[in-house]
Amino acid sequence: MRRNDEVKQAYELSGEKKQHALDLYKKSVVELVNQNYKMRADNAHTELSTIFGVDWLFTMRSNGDFLRDMSLYAEANVAFNYANLTLGISGRFVELAKSLVAVDERVDNATLKSMAKQMDSILTATTAEDFESKLSFA
Repeated sequence: MRRNDEVKQAYELSGEKKQHALDLYKKSVVELVNQNYKMRADNAHTELSTIFGVDWLFTMRSNGDFLRDMSLYAEANVAFNYANLTLGISGRFVELAKSLVAVDERVDNATLKSMAKQMDSILTATTAEDFESKLSFA
């Protein structure tokens, strides 16, 4: 199953994982839009998916060597896609951020709108093979 439809993959997650994805997405948005947060990437979608992905790895790990489990990285991207499709795309990011973070604690509205435009993307590395072909743990 190469290059499966990423949207289809996202909506095929179990109900429990979908809920976990939504919860982590909201938590990640709170972190990203805080006025004191310093972005490491120049794209809000990339930054948010990174924050989300790290949390996903640490909350969904199943063994001591989970950092080498490429299927967990892929699942994090699938889960992020689900949450972003549900809560972030088509401008929904702005209202979500405003509902989660008080105006005096978050970035300004212009920055939120700019971030929201960047959310209209989808992660495409959604299989373990996608990661195994690019990463090497020597």
